[in-house]
Amino acid sequence: MMPVEPESRVSHGLMLASDINGAFGDTTLLPRLAARGEICRISRGVYFRADTWRTLDSDRRYEMRVRGASLQRRGSMVLSHHSAAVLWGLPILRSWPDEVHFLTERASGGRSDPGVRRHAVGIDSNDITTIDELPVTTVQRTVVDLAAALDLKSAVAAIDCALHIDRFERLPPLTTKAELLDKWERMLPFRGSVRARSRLEFGTEHADSPAESASRVNMALCGFPEPELQHPFVILEGRSVQTDFYWPEQDAVGECDGAGKYSDPRLLHGRSAEQVVYDEKVREDAIREQVRGFARWDPPVGMSQYRLRAKLLRLGLPLSRPRRYPE
Repeated sequence: MMPVEPESRVSHGLMLASDINGAFGDTTLLPRLAARGEICRISRGVYFRADTWRTLDSDRRYEMRVRGASLQRRGSMVLSHHSAAVLWGLPILRSWPDEVHFLTERASGGRSDPGVRRHAVGIDSNDITTIDELPVTTVQRTVVDLAAALDLKSAVAAIDCALHIDRFERLPPLTTKAELLDKWERMLPFRGSVRARSRLEFGTEHADSPAESASRVNMALCGFPEPELQHPFVILEGRSVQTDFYWPEQDAVGECDGAGKYSDPRLLHGRSAEQVVYDEKVREDAIREQVRGFARWDPPVGMSQYRLRAKLLRLGLPLSRPRRYPE
């Protein structure tokens, strides 16, 4: 028999041992179902339907662990850092951590349970909001925490995502740079503040993907000229399109595209993959006729400082002194 949680504790298919044991009076029910392969234990005291779990990507699996950990604690602690990021939909370029991150009061100390990381840095009530009734740091506090703690490319990807302005006006940006810098100032002093400030200032609302954000970082680290983002070109029949990167002095265009552009239903807009490939070819040819140089690369190249450097040197971009980032 598959257990059904009380409605007040249901969250995206999660099953908490504390609730199930109390409702059924049987502490062996969940382990028996797990042994039969009907459910799987995703963290201590948290279970999930096995057939559904197998369909989830790494983002959704970490999200379920985060939700389960918060539900177990009945909202007594505030989700933060990576764990807040996954609920806000912010990307992390490296693997999600094994731990769920919470903010706690300074007096509580930083001791953590298995699978849980406590940050005893104090909690300002203005930094707390809720997502699906789970207490979580606001997007501004989350982004500043990530800017101070993550590797450079992941930090910039998260910042750019929070600032991103949808060209099609489907969704508003999560925050603005002014709001992030104001939150940074109000949090002072804190560990990694200088590093965080530099990264926040580098953030932009015009990067359309984490791969573009990583490419921007590598361009700066190599010392290439700063490109214009989402530069418009008028192509066939007066249609306006935008390119990821454009260098006006070199009259060169750069595009960073992943396979998702040709397979993700959200990006296909009802077109077949074949039609998208054809449309992109027509678009690229029309842009190439207007510029001196055109280069395209995929996310792995954008993530690699040395591979992108070689690509952009072949495009004819000059090198100057690399921009230095505090680490």
